Amino acid sequence: MRIFYQLNSSFRISKKYICNMKKLLKTVLIIFPLFGFCQTWDQLSNFSGDGRHHPITFSNDEYGFVISGSYNDDVYKYDKANDLWIQLQDIPFSGRGYSYGVAIGNKAYIGFGSTSNGQYPVDWWQYDMDNDVWNQKSNFPGDGRQHPAMIVVNNKIYMGCGGNGNGNLGDWWEYDVLTDTWLQKSNLIANQRHHPFYFGIGDYAYVGFGHGSNPGPGSNSTGSYIYNDFYKYDPTNDSWTQMANFPSEARVAGTQFSYNGKGYILSGDGDDHGPLSSGEFWEYNPLNDSWNQLQSHPGGAIWAPGNFVIGCNVYFLLGQDWNTNIGIYPTSVYSYKLSEDCGCTDNAAFNFSSLAITDDGSCCYVSGCTDPLALNYDNLSCYDDGSCIDPVLGCTNASASNFDPNANTTVAFGGALDNSFASGGYFNGDQHLNFSASKECIIKSAMIYSEANNTITFELRNSGGTVIDDTTLTISSGQQTIDLNLNVPIAIDMQLGVSQGALQTSGLYRNNSNANYPYDIGSAINITSSSANTAPLSYYYFFYDIEVEVLCDDISSGINTPNSNKKLIKYVDVLGRTNNPSNILLFYMYDDGTVEKKIILE
Repeated sequence: MRIFYQLNSSFRISKKYICNMKKLLKTVLIIFPLFGFCQTWDQLSNFSGDGRHHPITFSNDEYGFVISGSYNDDVYKYDKANDLWIQLQDIPFSGRGYSYGVAIGNKAYIGFGSTSNGQYPVDWWQYDMDNDVWNQKSNFPGDGRQHPAMIVVNNKIYMGCGGNGNGNLGDWWEYDVLTDTWLQKSNLIANQRHHPFYFGIGDYAYVGFGHGSNPGPGSNSTGSYIYNDFYKYDPTNDSWTQMANFPSEARVAGTQFSYNGKGYILSGDGDDHGPLSSGEFWEYNPLNDSWNQLQSHPGGAIWAPGNFVIGCNVYFLLGQDWNTNIGIYPTSVYSYKLSEDCGCTDNAAFNFSSLAITDDGSCCYVSGCTDPLALNYDNLSCYDDGSCIDPVLGCTNASASNFDPNANTTVAFGGALDNSFASGGYFNGDQHLNFSASKECIIKSAMIYSEANNTITFELRNSGGTVIDDTTLTISSGQQTIDLNLNVPIAIDMQLGVSQGALQTSGLYRNNSNANYPYDIGSAINITSSSANTAPLSYYYFFYDIEVEVLCDDISSGINTPNSNKKLIKYVDVLGRTNNPSNILLFYMYDDGTVEKKIILE
């Protein structure tokens, strides 16, 4: 297949996240057995609905589901094969908060929580994931509640604890999906509590931690109302057994799941009911009643997130981020591979894994450039074939006084592509990005996120803070692309920020971790850091997907005017050859005096 690229035209970079390690995939597959299973978090397409806390999340073998949360009444399905979110019909009951659901095969069971008017409903629903159909089942006969534990063991559902207007609860119930009946069982043998962590492993249910009404076992304070005790429930004899206390900080309001004989807990608040220091991830092994800490999820700890498991991967999403003064609702989605047994089992695929036992649907058969910053980025490719062409910004018109024979584009984009790479929040101070420019150019536009409607002066400053250029814009709340048109000279240590006159009023979004400096924009601008006094290399301020342009100077009107009737005189490579070689830069010369740079890829 021949692919033709016109290199001197403007282009727009896709926002789809591409893992930058794909270029090393074949090497990794070769050395992988020597170094063991490497587990990391990967970012996927953002959730397409509104952010929310306490989403109801579950999955079947093919799809993940997000239902309600924050009193919403919507339903979303995640298509893993295409990394795509699809909105389905709304739920047939009132929107819920602090509600839960579990899946058994292709059926999910959902209930409890609270309504926006403070009610604690006892209705109970079955959801058919294959057909997007709801059926109401027998109402729960006990007290309505929010924040309960809900666990599947041997195709029965166990529910208990939680809280309502009368306080915390410690009761325990069994629901039989075959007979549609509820049966009360033995209460939890510990302090009553809401929002515990829980999961089912084999023939047992496990419940612990959470928030109670009385002081209890906490890791940092004997007077803590947030616990780190842990219990096992045996449905066979309706009995509880206390297990070893959790070995780290007591916690509440995270998310949990089980996989392949082990339990897992993610994120949440610590024993002061403030965010944990990171998005902690722990694995519980019932064989020896022990915990093992895994790699924290990206960004800060999240309150009341959700998760679902498809194949060998857990997907972590939503919740509320309280790491800033203003709580925000992230829509970023991350996945984590739980086992080396899953992978691509087709040896014809680019990412075939000899270690995989179970095919997880990840096989890749399309190669191309997977770097979203490259000129020839292909969003359909899943394997990088090494063909990526780095943008080199400059004037590509040979008739211009500032013609750059090394340039292949006049417009390039860079910086952080969007704000989904880490947690953050809206910031009112006068912070900025630091950068240097090796070519005269224009910062044409950038994407920003604003907390509210506002009027802001955006400034380009030199290393001493003196304003070089500025523009005052009226912006609206939310995500938007703004036209800056700031003239950038060749200089080092310049600043891109907001006017001090906007101090305490800017309200623009910044990320507070995981910035990946330096950010190169077409080899013309290099963003080196931010102005943050604390951990400057981790903060990223205000300006995303920055557009930079180099203008061609001193071009006659005849040359600068597009000529659809121009004729090709000849083409040569950089050595003057005319044998039409492929995969290298060619110069196409026309009868109107213009020169174009092109590459023909085989």
